Amino acid sequence: MSEIERIIEAMTAAPDPAAEVVTLERATVEQILSEMEEKDPLRAAVVYLRRVLAEPKVELWAIHSVGPGEQYPCLNKNDAERRAQELRNMGERMKQERIARGESVEHWHDWVTNVIPSPWEPAEHFEIMAEEWRDDADHVRQSVLQLQSENESLRKALAGMLFAFDDGVGLAWSADLLDYARKQCAAEEFKP
Repeated sequence: MSEIERIIEAMTAAPDPAAEVVTLERATVEQILSEMEEKDPLRAAVVYLRRVLAEPKVELWAIHSVGPGEQYPCLNKNDAERRAQELRNMGERMKQERIARGESVEHWHDWVTNVIPSPWEPAEHFEIMAEEWRDDADHVRQSVLQLQSENESLRKALAGMLFAFDDGVGLAWSADLLDYARKQCAAEEFKP
């Protein structure tokens, strides 16, 4: 493998899974340390630690889009598989849109998105996920506000047109009203 191939592989490789983390309560750790400092009561502490280590491992999953720093935490493996497929489908739709516009896709590369074990410890995994969800919620709120504003503008335009029509001037629309309506949306034939 050439040097450039090694560099590209290193830049596009998924990160290693995070090391397994065991969470212990502070009071328990302090008790274990106290017991370890005494003569020979380690048996209870060892039994407890073995029990903690025997608990099922928490499996966290993420998606990795080929490229450095392109991994995203997911709720579970099914969520990761769904999100990876959505990204691949989005890439395919974009490719088809380019083809439909007559643009070349000669150098188009299919989007590669893989499901991987999470590269983060649990606390970091869920913190990153919470930040992404907060950003998504902010985007949804902004979209809703914009749609509400557009809806109100369209309602006003429709109300003005109905008023003018009801007033008997349906054939002689006001130029100002039509200009305003055209700013809100393109003209389309009404088909119920």
